[in-house]
Amino acid sequence: MLVAAIDSPEINMDLVRKTREYFPNLSIMVRARNRIDAYELIDAGVKDIYRESLETSVRIGVDVLVKLGFRRYSATRAGQNFIKYDEAALSKLAAHRHDQDSYIFYTREQIAIQEELLANDREVNPTLHDHAWDRNSQDTKSSSLT
Repeated sequence: MLVAAIDSPEINMDLVRKTREYFPNLSIMVRARNRIDAYELIDAGVKDIYRESLETSVRIGVDVLVKLGFRRYSATRAGQNFIKYDEAALSKLAAHRHDQDSYIFYTREQIAIQEELLANDREVNPTLHDHAWDRNSQDTKSSSLT
């Protein structure tokens, strides 16, 4: 397995290409700075891509939801679902990125699909047991058991 997390996207890409040439069956995991770098890695056949700004953005979003009153578990689940849907969209959009009109059309389509999926997640997943990660709820439960 090769984990490539070099700060330079160009060096990462060169490493991926050389590794693919000499070790075609090696599993490669690569950090990408952004969506554009991720598209290049997709073109190079990399399946395991980690966009550095995505995780941070979602983590901030989860924390904002918690501060707005959402339970930590519900907010975390929403963040994980967003990442899953965004990664699926990334693969679909990669093929259209060289045609601006097509890319914009499919980006809008993917945004609408993601909004619908996230809205459905809120309705389908009951929050009955979402208090499991809330410290105050656990303290109340454990004190009522004693």
